[in-house]
Amino acid sequence: MPEEILYSPIAQSDLEELAVVLRNEAVYEHIGGVPTPEDFMLDLQRAMQGPSTQQPQEHWLHFVARLPSTGQMLGRLEATVHDGMAEVAFLYSPQCWGRGYAHQGLLWLHGHLQTYEEVSALWATTVPHNTRCQALLRRCGYMQVSDVSLPPLYSYDIGDWVFSRPVRSETQLL
Repeated sequence: MPEEILYSPIAQSDLEELAVVLRNEAVYEHIGGVPTPEDFMLDLQRAMQGPSTQQPQEHWLHFVARLPSTGQMLGRLEATVHDGMAEVAFLYSPQCWGRGYAHQGLLWLHGHLQTYEEVSALWATTVPHNTRCQALLRRCGYMQVSDVSLPPLYSYDIGDWVFSRPVRSETQLL
């Protein structure tokens, strides 16, 4: 297991460093291609602002992951909480891949959601050829589900593979 990681909400001071770490072809290979520097910054600023006031039942969580020993930025985690569920996503620097950081981060996000949010299930979507993401989701307890009668997932595009994981209560963990 990698060393303990620090997680904190994305701050304005993190944006430039996130751009350096994440604006990479390998990171964006399965999610539409590398955004321009302007679009990257705009997307993160929108994420920090949260959903519009027209969606009071929805809220967004965005965190950065860092090594505490060096302060090195590893990547980011996010969750969109709505309708009693959370849609999760993660982006990590390719230099971090295969070291357990994304696994550790996703498990941390599960714990955070279980502690601070009222959600009964976690959801994630990925394109069929993103086998690295699928393996991580399975390793973190997600099961692939049929796209027939899905709940309203904001991250779903036709053809995506969908994964779900129930949120375990404290009594289930004992």
